[in-house]
Amino acid sequence: MSDPTWGNHKKIIRDAGLAPNGEMKDINTYPYIDTKTNTKLDFDGMIECLKTKPNPGDVILLHACAHNPTGVDPTPEQWGQIRAVMKERKLVPFFDCAYQGFATG
Repeated sequence: MSDPTWGNHKKIIRDAGLAPNGEMKDINTYPYIDTKTNTKLDFDGMIECLKTKPNPGDVILLHACAHNPTGVDPTPEQWGQIRAVMKERKLVPFFDCAYQGFATG
């Protein structure tokens, strides 16, 4: 899941029994916001993490649009690159679409 993410994502994952051994410490995160600006996507950090950290078959939580809590979305071109990495690495996307229609998605 992204770092940062909506506060309830961790609780939902834990309570649904999706955390390995029930431990949130075993849930990996990927960088999302550029900490220098706090207004731009850290796309390089995100894509590098997706290329190296998860294992094939891992589920990756993505915000379809209006990322919560940042409001920052990937561009259409960046979504294409995310898709390519997910496909190449055999990662499983899981989309939070709570704000579909309120932003770019």
